[in-house]
Amino acid sequence: MEEVDYILNHCDLALLKQFVVSLEAKHSLKIAKEPELGLTMIRAEDSVEGQEFFLGEALITDCEVSINDTTGYGICMGDEPVRAYCMAVIDTLLQLDNNSPEIRNFLSQQEQVIKLAEKVEYNMIQRTRVDFKMMEQA
Repeated sequence: MEEVDYILNHCDLALLKQFVVSLEAKHSLKIAKEPELGLTMIRAEDSVEGQEFFLGEALITDCEVSINDTTGYGICMGDEPVRAYCMAVIDTLLQLDNNSPEIRNFLSQQEQVIKLAEKVEYNMIQRTRVDFKMMEQA
């Protein structure tokens, strides 16, 4: 499920919204909890002693959607009510049918787009990397 959350948090919001609108037409959704802002503590671990501590608070948006007796939950960093709602809808539908080809297809396409963007960013960072061994030879 973490993979799904990662994809939904990083995919293009306009495409996600468009996809969820198409899903809404096929299902009778009920918003159990409107998207609302909140704060959550961020956990971290001391690298020397390995002790857990709280780094600080982060702004989040969360939402709950239900279909019949199945409730889905969406949570994302920042003030993003539309994304939180979309995540809740998809979470609910995946609980009803984990192998939904339509949703799995969308997630797979978005995962490829995200991986490509990450690869491009990584390559751009690598171009600015300094090789100190090469500098010593000069």
